[in-house]
Amino acid sequence: MMTKNEIRAQMRAKRHEVTKEERRSAGRTICERVLGKPIDLLLRAWRVCIYLSTKNEIPTRYIARAAWEAGREVCVPAWSTTEKAYKLYEINPRMKLITGHHGIREPAIRIPVIAWDVDVFVLPGLAFDAYGGRLGYGAGHYDHILGKTSKRVPKIGICYDWQVLGEPIPQEPHDIAMDWIVTDKRVINCAENRKTAAP
Repeated sequence: MMTKNEIRAQMRAKRHEVTKEERRSAGRTICERVLGKPIDLLLRAWRVCIYLSTKNEIPTRYIARAAWEAGREVCVPAWSTTEKAYKLYEINPRMKLITGHHGIREPAIRIPVIAWDVDVFVLPGLAFDAYGGRLGYGAGHYDHILGKTSKRVPKIGICYDWQVLGEPIPQEPHDIAMDWIVTDKRVINCAENRKTAAP
């Protein structure tokens, strides 16, 4: 069994091999799956939280565009220098983006959003398992944000299919599980998998 850091290193290396075109194609396919059945993102959500992808992550712009076109609101995590933590801020198509903390893009104008007011979260990760286990970058930023939301809010992890591991990812008590994982090949109902696996 690999350690979390070994899994992270392996996934990072593999992600670097993905071409720009493969990444775009995966982003478009995943967007279609998130919007379609059984998830129906726009039927569930008035306000969607996405992440602004770095150059190696699945692009989220297709999901953001679909949400805006449907008249929905979109927010993203960005670093708050005063609170030394990631907070949520509104983003719209006219907003200028700047390079912020860790080189991640963020809105230049800060319009705060309370985590409790988000209807659906779309999250990145380095690895996932079929039960909703998520391996992030190790800082726990998303767990901190998700800890301030209702447990019923759908959490959707998006990734390449090879980022879904066959073995469960070791979880800490503070780790928050995904309800769905959407890859370029399939949609996994993690909440259902957890129910059927429960003794």
